[in-house]
Amino acid sequence: MNFLNIYKVNNFQNHKNKLINLINKIPKTIIELPGEKISHTDWQIPKTMEREYIQYFLDNIFKDFAKQLCFKFNLQSISLKNMWFQVYKKGDFHETHRHPDAHFANVFFINLPSINLKTKIYSLNNDIIEMNIEEGDILTFPAFLKHESIENTFSEEKIVISFNIDIF
Repeated sequence: MNFLNIYKVNNFQNHKNKLINLINKIPKTIIELPGEKISHTDWQIPKTMEREYIQYFLDNIFKDFAKQLCFKFNLQSISLKNMWFQVYKKGDFHETHRHPDAHFANVFFINLPSINLKTKIYSLNNDIIEMNIEEGDILTFPAFLKHESIENTFSEEKIVISFNIDIF
C-alpha cells in the first residue's frame, strides 16, 4: 500500500530507556472495557497533567520523522493532533478500531517482545497488510484503516506511543 510509511528512529537505543522511564512516571491507569484491556495508558487522564515523554518525543524524534514523512509524500507540513502511550502486559489487547477525525494514525514501537505483536492493519478488503516492523519504528497509516493490537501472550510488555496527524 502506497500510503504506509515505516520510519526508523535514529539512535533509537539512546531513546528507548529514557522514554520508558518517562512513561512510567505517569500514574498507572488501566482500561478494561469490552474490546480492550490495556494495563497502563494516559488516554483517560486529564490533558493538563504533565507528560514529559511527549516533550522528549517532540524534541528528539518528531522533527526528523515529520521531515522524512513530508519528503516521502511531498507534503508541506504535518500537524500533530494528539498523542498517548499504551503498555500491554500479558493478556492485554485492543480489538479492531479506526481513528476518526485524523488523516493518519501512527504507532511508535518502543518495546516489542515479538514481531507477532506488531499492530495488525487491514486493507479495505479486510486483508492483513504485511509489513516488517521492529522496535524503534514508527508506523504511519491512513487513520480510516481498521487495525488492532492482538493479545500479548508474552511476559514482557509491549510499549507503544500512538499519535494522530493531519497532513497539509
